Amino acid sequence: PCGVDPARFRPLERAACRQELGLSAGPLLLFVGRLEPLKGIELLIDALAHLDGVTLLVVGGDARPAAHQAGLEGRAVRRGVAGRVCFVGAVPQERLPVYYNAADVCAVPSFYESFGLVALEAMACGVPVVAADVGGLGTTVRDGESGFLVPRRDPVAFADRIQRLLHDP
Repeated sequence: PCGVDPARFRPLERAACRQELGLSAGPLLLFVGRLEPLKGIELLIDALAHLDGVTLLVVGGDARPAAHQAGLEGRAVRRGVAGRVCFVGAVPQERLPVYYNAADVCAVPSFYESFGLVALEAMACGVPVVAADVGGLGTTVRDGESGFLVPRRDPVAFADRIQRLLHDP
């Protein structure tokens, strides 16, 4: 029932997208969405502690995220990954494909998603997805084909699947 515009969300050259965004060539994990507890960003920060050399780029936000972002930043410090988590803030819809295409993997760790539009946008850009097996994500992401579905609230499983994708071109 939902879809994306294939003229906007399509594969682009990764190196060019990274250069445009001023990003390095290292492994890049992307999160796109609102900064709120339901989206499970905490889980990605915990997973990042199991992933050497991977940077987490958090794209999104709204008028309310300041307190939640501060909590996420504190969690990153406690987990020893603060230098590898970058909060970009909200970006215009037309710029999202550049971020998706810069990433090696897009993660959707939500505790619930009715559909999972972020997963669909990432896949339309040719970027594999690691998503929580909740709500509509269970039908949007084809496990082992367009990405991986993992049990919700399991940072070790997320880290494992992210690592598998990073080592499997």
